[in-house]
Amino acid sequence: MSRSGRVLAAVAVCAALALSGCDGGGEGPTADPTTAEPTTEEPTSEEPTSEAPEPPEVESPTPAPETQTDDHVGAIWAARYFLDLYAYMRATGDTASFEAMSAPECQFCESAVDNAREIHDAGGWVEGGGLLFDINEATVEYPTADEPNYFVRFTATEEPSVIYGREDTPEDKDGATFDVAVALRVVDGKFVVYGVNAG
Repeated sequence: MSRSGRVLAAVAVCAALALSGCDGGGEGPTADPTTAEPTTEEPTSEEPTSEAPEPPEVESPTPAPETQTDDHVGAIWAARYFLDLYAYMRATGDTASFEAMSAPECQFCESAVDNAREIHDAGGWVEGGGLLFDINEATVEYPTADEPNYFVRFTATEEPSVIYGREDTPEDKDGATFDVAVALRVVDGKFVVYGVNAG
């Protein structure tokens, strides 16, 4: 091949390789690839928020039919209903039914109402703390000429409770057992509590 032929061949090769950067002598410069900078942002995650406790829904107690009977059975069931109202009042702040069953002379009743109001006026309530007893083991003393009240005696078990709102943090109370005497009588066709002694 003549010299002029070799030159033409070289030009033809360069023309064919123009897109690949041929400069007639070795490899052409390559462009630096651009790479994305790695992100340094931490993934955001919302901190779980602890919801403020809310008072549980508590159903209003219903008196048993036996409470309509003026005898020892009625007295026991009336005492049972009274303790249910006590727990309901402390849980909800609704004192109406408890007060309706309390005689003005009942110091325990007055103190219990004041305590429930204090807790609820502070935005709190009581969870748990029910007073339970076995009605079959309760004893009753009938009214006499000198003592117009029935005395219902039993051993009550107080359930553990949590008092919210009265202190900065909820106040936990352990359960306990008490010997209880409830003095009550029938007034205008319904049992009314005149006193409660627990120890």
